[in-house]
Amino acid sequence: MSRLTSPSPTSPHVKPRRAFVHSWRVRTLSLALVGAAAGLSACAAPSTLAVSPSGVPAFSEDMLSPEFWIRRAPAPDAVLLDAEQVAAKRLRAFGPDGGFIDLKGIPPTLTRAQVAGWIRDAQRTPIPAAIDEQGRPVTEAMLDELRQNAAGQHIPESSAARYGLSVRRTHLRSLPSSRQFFASGELRDYESLQAGVLFPGEPVIIAHQSADQQWLFVLTTQGPAWVQRGDIAEGTADAVFSYVATVPGRVVTGDQVRTVFTPEAPAVSELELDMGTALPRADVAPGEPVNGASSYASWPVLLPVRKPDGTLAFQSALVRRTADTAPGYLPLTRANILRQAFKFLGERYGWGHQFNARDCSGLTSEVYRGMGLFLPPDSGKQGRSAALNHRLFTAQDSHDERVRALAQAQVGDLVVVPGHVLMIIGHVNGEPYVIQDVPYAVFKDPATQQLRKTKLNQVSVTPLLPLHADDTTLYVDAMTSLVHVTQP
Repeated sequence: MSRLTSPSPTSPHVKPRRAFVHSWRVRTLSLALVGAAAGLSACAAPSTLAVSPSGVPAFSEDMLSPEFWIRRAPAPDAVLLDAEQVAAKRLRAFGPDGGFIDLKGIPPTLTRAQVAGWIRDAQRTPIPAAIDEQGRPVTEAMLDELRQNAAGQHIPESSAARYGLSVRRTHLRSLPSSRQFFASGELRDYESLQAGVLFPGEPVIIAHQSADQQWLFVLTTQGPAWVQRGDIAEGTADAVFSYVATVPGRVVTGDQVRTVFTPEAPAVSELELDMGTALPRADVAPGEPVNGASSYASWPVLLPVRKPDGTLAFQSALVRRTADTAPGYLPLTRANILRQAFKFLGERYGWGHQFNARDCSGLTSEVYRGMGLFLPPDSGKQGRSAALNHRLFTAQDSHDERVRALAQAQVGDLVVVPGHVLMIIGHVNGEPYVIQDVPYAVFKDPATQQLRKTKLNQVSVTPLLPLHADDTTLYVDAMTSLVHVTQP
């Protein structure tokens, strides 16, 4: 289990889980980028580039284009894993140590001890709740009130598992509350109760409800958390898992797509769909109207909706043909990895998918989800998932051995350090570069030899070798895993 620590102004990189205590993605390391950068020819060696006016070292403007890196990639359009190999990896992700929970494998009868343990696990958070939304101190009495709403004393000795689908993009919470707490006034990008996100159509097991009946306690494929009752539609296990298993009719390949606006069906109107969301095709005849509009210029898809009594139903919706989607998972190629990753460039850092965005492991998992590979939304689990191939590093591995491994890294490989993950996008004169979702760039200024911190707070392109984990340790020396995602 990750060591739970909290962010500070100089150590801002803390990451929540999307629901399970073992999946808290701790982001305690600050980024540091030593070197020189910017505005010069990309053909120049990174060591000859000066620090850019924006404060990013070893960087030039043309590095912000995916085509810059695609031109440097070997065989960029070669398929690295075929559909059968991708499906096998997807299956392994739900197996032992794969990083995901197979909900179908959960016994249909839940015990009090089991549910109570999940609730305790969900309450653990790496971010102290020190102040509230108005900047007032958070008292133990305030937190205890939220814990009381979890209604742990009302869990029955045993209960039948209930099943549901999320009907919209909805936040997961460590306690049944929408209140926001922070470690300090300077760290409002990191909210204490934020535990991740569910996308439309994700399955859950409903295990309990809050005392005010406004929240459901659910087990997701990432683990347990609280979710607003109105965002879950309850159905039979067959209905839930059949929907999830349906072959995708459209897969979202943009950073975020919305269904067509339709006042006739508000439940599926302008629904947010994040990258990698796979939707079944709706059975609609060519040109047949859907929710008041012709389907001839759009893709009809099927979405779960919640009926007034809370039960599950399905409704057709439209996604414009011009929207960034595909008829199935994209082929796994280096060019596609780069193009998908760069669609997030400049997006604000989103702790636990806050701000309609994502954080470092959310970025890497969604890039690959669009190609059918499921990576746990947790940097630590990405670094050790049994569904992926890794080169693991320990204190016995020398600096030179680590640098040599990075020199051989391929486009799409993941570099994992404690609490953070970065994606290799290529090399310039032998030095590796990454795309990453990062709050800060901290590097030793070549002019002063002093550590310099630049706030990025977004998906950024940076060199890798200069990164510092702290004032004295380079990221390369803190690296725990080099993940070869695209190897069979």
